[in-house]
Amino acid sequence: SSGINAEYGGAEHGAKPFIHGKVMGWAMDGFKIFSYQDVGGATPIVDECGGHFGPTDTGEIEYHYHSRAIVPYHLACQGPSLSNCNNTQHGTNYCHPGCGADVCVQPGTDEGALREYLDQWDPTWLDKYTTNNYKESNFKAIKRLFKELIEAL
Repeated sequence: SSGINAEYGGAEHGAKPFIHGKVMGWAMDGFKIFSYQDVGGATPIVDECGGHFGPTDTGEIEYHYHSRAIVPYHLACQGPSLSNCNNTQHGTNYCHPGCGADVCVQPGTDEGALREYLDQWDPTWLDKYTTNNYKESNFKAIKRLFKELIEAL
């Protein structure tokens, strides 16, 4: 194996800048856990549990989790949270602030592909809950979330 990680005795995981993170495990609910980056190296816009709907490293749309730079580093609950993460906590609340909606979808996700994925279980599921504005670009979403964070301080 080659690469800087191999030179120092570490594993080479194939992570690269500006691409979706790689699978690092599976949650008990069967959904994949990916490293931090989203498509294009964007920050993942996740729900209270740490997951969202969107394309993965294969381009397929699915619900999945991302590791985070803050506690909890992986999962706070089993998602999608549907704004109920706090109800699943007993004691310390590790819920992430989330995207501000019941269902979080990574900005730029194709709505048709998302609905096709969800149709496997319930064709009306997405319409039953609020969603973040995933139809805006990643840049606009990050800019908006940053502005909201500054205003909250």
